Amino acid sequence: MPSITEEELTRAIEQTLVAHGKIPITEARPTAQTILQYFGTDDSILDNQLSNEDRDRFYLLEEEGLLTSEEEEATVPHGKTWRIHYWLLKKGRIRSVATPPAGGTDPGTNGVYSAIADNEWRRRGDPAGAPDAGAPP
Repeated sequence: MPSITEEELTRAIEQTLVAHGKIPITEARPTAQTILQYFGTDDSILDNQLSNEDRDRFYLLEEEGLLTSEEEEATVPHGKTWRIHYWLLKKGRIRSVATPPAGGTDPGTNGVYSAIADNEWRRRGDPAGAPDAGAPP
C-alpha cells in the first residue's frame, strides 16, 4: 500500500482528534508532520524512538484507530526476555477517515437538518415564519 501523505493524515486527524475536541485545529498539520517524520516511508517504528510528548500523541491517534501498537518478546543472553514495542500506521483506516463520503456532505452533520420539514422551521404561532412586528418576543 502506498505511503500516507501529509494531507491524508492531516484530514484524518481533523476528522477524529479535532472533531472530538482532543486537539485544536491548529495542531492537526503539525501533528501529522511529526507522525510522518517518525515513520518516513516505513509502516512501523520502535516505541523507544519517541519522546514522552510524542508518545502521548501516538496514544491519542491509537484511541481514534489511526495507529496501533504491537509487542514482541525476544530472549537475550542470560535468558532474559525483552519486550519490544512497535507502532504501526493503519493506512486503510487513515485513508477511509480522510476521504469525504460520496455525495460531498457528511450525513451526520447535515442529515439532521435536512430531515426537518420547512413548516417545522417556523416559529410557533406564526404560520408565515416571520415574527409579528407588533407582538412581544
